[in-house]
Amino acid sequence: MQQFARVLVKDEAIPIIVKGDQHLDLRPVVVDITPEAIASGVLNHVDMAALAPLSGEFSYLTPIAGIRQIAATGFNYCKHIEEFKMKPPTEPEVFLKAVTSLTGPNDAIARGPNSGVKLDWEVELAIVVGREARDIVATDAADYIFGFVCINDISDRATQVDAEGQQHLVRAKSRPGYSPIGPYLVTGVDGMNLDVWTKLNGQFEQQGNTSDMLFGISEMLAYFSTHMTLLPGDLLATGTPPGVGFGKDRFMQVGDVLECGIEHLGAQRHEIRP
Repeated sequence: MQQFARVLVKDEAIPIIVKGDQHLDLRPVVVDITPEAIASGVLNHVDMAALAPLSGEFSYLTPIAGIRQIAATGFNYCKHIEEFKMKPPTEPEVFLKAVTSLTGPNDAIARGPNSGVKLDWEVELAIVVGREARDIVATDAADYIFGFVCINDISDRATQVDAEGQQHLVRAKSRPGYSPIGPYLVTGVDGMNLDVWTKLNGQFEQQGNTSDMLFGISEMLAYFSTHMTLLPGDLLATGTPPGVGFGKDRFMQVGDVLECGIEHLGAQRHEIRP
């Protein structure tokens, strides 16, 4: 397992790799963690013995710079489907989020200017695509996965469903700050056996495991590749476990503290602001 990240030190973005409690400066290997760096293979086998520890204070940025696409699906955890008393879908849902919604793992999240916002959380495992994928099959999908990140699919439920009951996922999920990712980009882990969780003001709201997915990560990646070309560094969010606010009719308010995380991928913390 390797844990990559990007950190901000005195207004400079620095790529790092984590070794125990050390954060090693990755700049001798790569200028930054970008889709081009991922595609080149330079991050596949990093010799950490040649890297120096990073000193001083820093803050985490998004673990990949220059992401071009955020693809996503919904209702992909069996217990989440049961929670809403739905019939299991026969194929994955496909939608996109604006890349301008990306933010770091500890950045504040602005609730939005509309007083009627119903701000919700959805912790999700996101696949990081390693090379261009188009019309692939599930048995080959592992060759196209570079690693994984934690993403919180923040949503405004008030704008997600209109008066006629129609879903509008892109508009509900694409405001600035509605896609926090990180802190780590992780390789070499089993994406189908990771604990995932969310807390609001210190209380658990979501607790699950990726093994509860209806459509596994290989099947998901192959399916999406038949409908769009996936590029190196793209994210594919794979759904959320039960416990979202929508099912409880309880949403985030200004002053709340939202935390979420995935085993090995690190934890996020966000203050909700106006």
